Amino acid sequence: MSYSSNTETVIIGAGPFGLSIAAHLRGAGAPFRIFGKPMDRWLSQMPVGMFLKSEGRASSLSDPAGRHTLARFCADNNLPYDDRAMPVSLDTFTRYAMSFQRELVPNVEEVMVSRVDASPDGFTLKLENGEILRTRNVIVATGLEHTVYVPPVIRYLPQALRSHSSEHTDLSRFAGKDVTLIGAGQSSLETAALLSEAGAQVRVIARKPAVAWNDPPRLKRSLYHKLRYPLSDLGEGLQVWLYSKAPNVFSCLPLTTRITKVKTVLDAAGACWLRSRVEGKTEILTGRFITNATVQDGRVALKVADRAGNLLTIMTDHVIAATGYRYDLQKLSFLSDRLKERLQTEDKRPRLNRTYESTVPHLYFTGIASAYQFGPSMRFIAGVGYAARVISGHIAQHQQKVAPQETRIAAASVSR
Repeated sequence: MSYSSNTETVIIGAGPFGLSIAAHLRGAGAPFRIFGKPMDRWLSQMPVGMFLKSEGRASSLSDPAGRHTLARFCADNNLPYDDRAMPVSLDTFTRYAMSFQRELVPNVEEVMVSRVDASPDGFTLKLENGEILRTRNVIVATGLEHTVYVPPVIRYLPQALRSHSSEHTDLSRFAGKDVTLIGAGQSSLETAALLSEAGAQVRVIARKPAVAWNDPPRLKRSLYHKLRYPLSDLGEGLQVWLYSKAPNVFSCLPLTTRITKVKTVLDAAGACWLRSRVEGKTEILTGRFITNATVQDGRVALKVADRAGNLLTIMTDHVIAATGYRYDLQKLSFLSDRLKERLQTEDKRPRLNRTYESTVPHLYFTGIASAYQFGPSMRFIAGVGYAARVISGHIAQHQQKVAPQETRIAAASVSR
């Protein structure tokens, strides 16, 4: 076991939020170390052929100067791009994000943090390589790690027969198979399209009475529409414009309102460009839910009910839960139990102040963990800019206040 020198700030996670915060800290001259595999979830847990649901204009990471945008990357590399008229491919986005990391955050350390605990002067971290690190600030930017949700009704099926949509990068292995998807959001519908195009027989089961599709972007907008439906990174409309532009205002709403809005605004729906790849090509059973799942002769037997209680048995080779993610602070295994006990929560997420700081001073949370405080934009790449500016600004400001004090203390000790 080896000990390293102290560092001012540690960022855990090297996805869009972690990399953006690191770029802003670097720009502010604030020392930090960042741990994690850059863009790991995007590179290892998303299917080949996927497109981002967010528009090009809302798919950039954040740097202090605002120069390293997706639009500029595509222009420099002669890649197709439009702010709104075309979707962004997973390949283009990950190439852009990795370029951002190499240029702006070259000091990412591909080592996992195995333990975080409080210490008298901040925090003590243990890395998987055995190194012990002490730091004043910790920023948890682990994204959707530890948040996968699989419905209980299929959770206990053998893993060979059920999975979560986040577990697949290559769907071609299901060619010739019968696959059933659970869910009616973008993840379910796009996975259905990719499976069908790979040669699988696909069906979608959804509780909703109908599948919702987003409207195509209105590219030519009158003055009326610009005023009545202002454009933001979350789409068109006054409500989403407010949540996108003013997370600080969202944080002033009552807790119950904030939680409700995060869960209901931008409800599950498929992107407009995906619709033609699904309708008529995939069996969609809406207003249905699975009541039981068992194994019969190496396949899955699903008991499916409609709202009237009528039952249908479906035999399928594999079930994929495209049922999203549910954040639970207790599932962050790298946080010590003592630390978790000190963290106040709101519906299993950490309670945060206006600077993303938890009830444990100098411990920050970003991304989906911060959505109940700062709104639905924190569920998307669109939220990285605000989070990076606020967190890096708060840490840099605190460092400027502390540094002169430490200098005076050091000088006084020398004079004695």
